[in-house]
Amino acid sequence: MEIGIFGARGQIGNIENILLTISSLEKEHDSTVQLFRADRILGKEHIQTATELAARSWDSGNARSRTLGMEIMLYAAAERQISGAIDKLGITDITEELAIVIIGQINPEEVLSALNLERADDVLDAEEKDHSIFQISQEELNFASASEIVLERMALSELNR
Repeated sequence: MEIGIFGARGQIGNIENILLTISSLEKEHDSTVQLFRADRILGKEHIQTATELAARSWDSGNARSRTLGMEIMLYAAAERQISGAIDKLGITDITEELAIVIIGQINPEEVLSALNLERADDVLDAEEKDHSIFQISQEELNFASASEIVLERMALSELNR
C-alpha cells in the first residue's frame, strides 16, 4: 500500500464541492484521499501512525467505519465516534491549512490542483499546534510532549475495538 502524506494551503470554500471532487478522484484512481485541519495535527508522525493503524484495522476486518479515509480520521482523532473525529480534525469552509493523506496510485499534484491548493509541508510541523482538543492535562505534559501523548492514545484506542 502506497501512502503519501503532505501539507497544503489555500481557500477551501464550499465543503460539498470539495467532497465531490475528492470522491471523483478516489473513484478515478481507486485511491483514498483524506483531509484534516493541519492546525490540529501534531506532526507528520501523528498522521503516519493513524494511517498505519487504520490500514491494519481495515485489512483485518475490524474497522469501525465504511471508508478507509474515515478510519484514518478516527485513529488520528483518537475517537470512537465518527462525529467526534470530524469535530476534532475535520475541515471547514474556512480551513486554510490542511494535512492530506493519499493511499493508492494518485499523484499529490493532481489532488492539489483539483482542490486549488498549494503544497506546504511546513503545516505538518508539530510545533505550536492546538492540542487542547485532545484534552491533555498539564500533568501529562510534564512527562511527555503533546504529540507523544496523542500517539499513545491512538495506540490505546486499538484496545477498545
